[in-house]
Amino acid sequence: MATVAETIAQSLHEAGVRVVFGMPGGEVVSVLEAMLRVGIRFELMHHEQSAVFAADAYARATGSPGCVLTTLGPGALNAVPGIGHAWLDRAPVVLITAQKPDSLLPDYTHQVVDLQAVFAPITKRTLKVTPQNAAAEVAPTVALAMQGRPGPVHLQVSNEEAELPAASPGEGLARQMSFGVEDAQDKEAAPRPEQIAHARALLSEASRPIILAGLGLEPEGPYEALQELAEAANAPVIVSPKGKGALPDDHPLSAGVIGLTRTDPVYEILEEADCVVAVGFDVVELVKQFTLPKMETDADGMGSESAPLIWLANWPNYDPILPAAVEMVGPMTPALMQLADSAFSTDAGWGKARVDRFRAQREAEALPSARPGLLLPQQLLKGMRRQLPEDSMLAVDVGSHKIFGSLEWPTLVPNGFSLSNGLSCMGFGLPAAIGTALARPGEPVACLIGDGGLLMCLGELSVLARLGLPVIVVVAVDNAIDLIRSHQIRQGKKPFGTEFPAPDFCRIAEGHGIRALQVTTADGCEEALGVAAAAGEPYLIEAHIDPIGYPTTPR
Repeated sequence: MATVAETIAQSLHEAGVRVVFGMPGGEVVSVLEAMLRVGIRFELMHHEQSAVFAADAYARATGSPGCVLTTLGPGALNAVPGIGHAWLDRAPVVLITAQKPDSLLPDYTHQVVDLQAVFAPITKRTLKVTPQNAAAEVAPTVALAMQGRPGPVHLQVSNEEAELPAASPGEGLARQMSFGVEDAQDKEAAPRPEQIAHARALLSEASRPIILAGLGLEPEGPYEALQELAEAANAPVIVSPKGKGALPDDHPLSAGVIGLTRTDPVYEILEEADCVVAVGFDVVELVKQFTLPKMETDADGMGSESAPLIWLANWPNYDPILPAAVEMVGPMTPALMQLADSAFSTDAGWGKARVDRFRAQREAEALPSARPGLLLPQQLLKGMRRQLPEDSMLAVDVGSHKIFGSLEWPTLVPNGFSLSNGLSCMGFGLPAAIGTALARPGEPVACLIGDGGLLMCLGELSVLARLGLPVIVVVAVDNAIDLIRSHQIRQGKKPFGTEFPAPDFCRIAEGHGIRALQVTTADGCEEALGVAAAAGEPYLIEAHIDPIGYPTTPR
């Protein structure tokens, strides 16, 4: 008879989990050993929050659940920001934490907190695994992470009970798991004919249709069908940050990104649309409330109504509910293909022509001058794009560089851009790059992170070195938490508590056995990035920048 630990490990393996990230404790050694026996790899990270970020990136790169293992008490609580990120970024992460057995409670209190109470608000389910319920409930709980709208789940287990046999799920133990309508969708369901007909009618009446694409494109990945609809309708495609690359950024219909600021440039195109097709779109990525474009309803422009929204995703329209004229829940590819067969009446000045005008307007904007001995962020990003392969995966951390990178980095392949956006956690970039590189051996991976963000996860450089992953870590050094400093300056306040002397990151990297170069000029940046890209090993580029180039920095 399988033990509780073996039941957990087997359930993970059957769900497609092949790598678990974390920091173990004595209370989870039985689960760790069971994972080893079924062929699941364990990667030791140096902070539990980093482990969750790595697991999220691994899941997004593989289409299978990510998994994290921690001890009880401080280990479990260190994972809370990561799980909050997974909750808001819709990441299918299975968190396994230790806990003391009920037989010791309530008299034993050392390192004991109510972990189910902690994780219940930010997971789809938290399950205290016991010998009585393990066989019946662990596998469905693991599967829940990928069902409906993806998200994290939590398994709590004591080492004492992990070693006990798991009871067979008898008639009285097995139960039908019910987690709400959003998780009970038929994955093979096709859109109903009347839904397709209604959506086609709306598109045929539209003269300025637009497509919004977001984080819900994964794991299905309906990218070819999305491009086919965009080209058939001559519709600009606007993406949220986690949707970057849904249509390559160099495609003539790729309009830009929304969700970074309240005044993202491409909002001007969105506001002109008279029909919106939302594909895997989730407003959790937006920093301002989403509203549909308004259309004039009479010749005098006295009345207006919202443009119709066609909703298409693998989960229902909820949390919050958007005012959709048509809602199609299920596989997106067949619905997109059917919509591409609509009879379109798009204006000749819309689509590619409108995107061309928008791009020309933005390219004409003058750049500021950097102070001597510093790079503009624009120079850094252009150097990275020229020196890194087109199919490079970029993980970006949180800060001014996240907003700038999301708006300006040309993502040329689907699912080629990774960030923490719903919760926006600093310290995400490096562990996410590690998770991606493990999931995609031999593929180019880079990380763009600020000096403040790297200081939050410096220990993971040791993981990068130990695994020998060919990740290029680009550190944008400006000696500040620049996004907050800029906020202070815009309010007329002096920077306070937001500036610090950055350490010598090159020496730190070299101390971990990672080669590193410092750059302060555009030419030096290009040369260093070329060396790093050709090295085939971990590399760190310390780029000293002038934040005046960021769109969020007052000039």
